[in-house]
Amino acid sequence: MAGGSAGGRVGAYGLYDPTRLAAMGRVFYASDGAAADKVLSGTTSFGATTPTFQLNIPTGTTCIPLMMSICQSGTVAGGAVDVIMEFDNAARYSSVGTAETMFNARTDLAGVITPACTLRTNPTAASGYGVRVMGLTLGQDVSPAEGAVQEIIWTPAAGMDFLVGPAAWNVFTYAAVTAPTWLWTFKWAEIPSGEIA
Repeated sequence: MAGGSAGGRVGAYGLYDPTRLAAMGRVFYASDGAAADKVLSGTTSFGATTPTFQLNIPTGTTCIPLMMSICQSGTVAGGAVDVIMEFDNAARYSSVGTAETMFNARTDLAGVITPACTLRTNPTAASGYGVRVMGLTLGQDVSPAEGAVQEIIWTPAAGMDFLVGPAAWNVFTYAAVTAPTWLWTFKWAEIPSGEIA
């Protein structure tokens, strides 16, 4: 069953529990196609049209962001690394980018129930701005020997968010001169928009 149209209506408020949604086949992961692969780079300056990661949510689908994990790896960035995460209530995908591997959190439904959303790395985005939901600056060191922070794990705070398509989840990462590289994972739930209580 394609497009995240998993069996069973979600129902009323209080029933958007991530575990229940995962059991229904409505929770998905995205990451690189191989365990050791990484995004080759962010960018060397902020640009509204150059996100490092972009989840595109189509009309008719509602995305509930559940987790983002990115960890510096590989080439050391050429300066402090800025990370900005944005939600937008508009379609922001424009062109190019790499459509990444997506996997159902209920493993027996992988390839059976597929996501309606698409996660791309290094796409070109339509210019715009929704709302920043996270922003921070990291040191560029990728070695743990000095206690440097390499990994960012974001999860929802004070309740879940409903990105009703068309919508976008963008993450921008950038550092001067040499861009950062990342090991990364995203996790989200999908509900047909007509089933939101």
